[in-house]
Amino acid sequence: MSVKPFLNMRPIQRTDVFQEVLRRLDSLASDASYKPGDRLPPERELAERLGVSRTLVRQALKLLEAAGKVVSRIGSGTYIADPAPRNNPCLLSHTVPREVDKEFLQKLIELRSLIEQQIFVSFCQSHTEEQLAELNTLLEETQKESWPDNDLLSLDVSFEEKVGEFVGNELLYCVQNQLHQAWIMAWTRSGCIPERQEVLHEEHLGLLKALHSRDCEDVARRILAHVNRAYTL
Repeated sequence: MSVKPFLNMRPIQRTDVFQEVLRRLDSLASDASYKPGDRLPPERELAERLGVSRTLVRQALKLLEAAGKVVSRIGSGTYIADPAPRNNPCLLSHTVPREVDKEFLQKLIELRSLIEQQIFVSFCQSHTEEQLAELNTLLEETQKESWPDNDLLSLDVSFEEKVGEFVGNELLYCVQNQLHQAWIMAWTRSGCIPERQEVLHEEHLGLLKALHSRDCEDVARRILAHVNRAYTL
């Protein structure tokens, strides 16, 4: 059995850290020792090996998934994708141009607003206390991972994805996942961020509070305001 290249990965410096994380993971996923269907190491292990946050690893894997190189499976992990579907024109990420302008970002914001509002209102009507506790833990962990010199951390969508997973509508979750791939790719290519990370974190906390109260109107208002952020445009 061949030795997987993961063991040779080393910590990286934080200069242009996201692009370097993306390059390293792309190289890992492209290594000949991995075959379609093989499972990559968990996010936590990859983050520890590279000396970066799980948030950055998660974002890089999201871009690799958008490029058709890996596929994420709920509750299972990230796997090397079959190369055959890579040219699927229906993937939302394939609509992201190389040069992203304000008009494209606004279209993406409008589409994501519709999907996230549906997901969050559905969750508001059906959530359990255990699910809310898990969301709270997720926000705490993400906040601990953050550091001030990387604005791309503001593109983390793990909170919204967890809500989408909890809703249990596989079709809706699939659309949300594709939107998130396109979202991260578009903002990364634009060179902008939707808002500072600390502001978005506070908005997540506000959403969690509204969910606790089962105030679905407030939840709908908050998620729309959250997605419609365009801080640097």
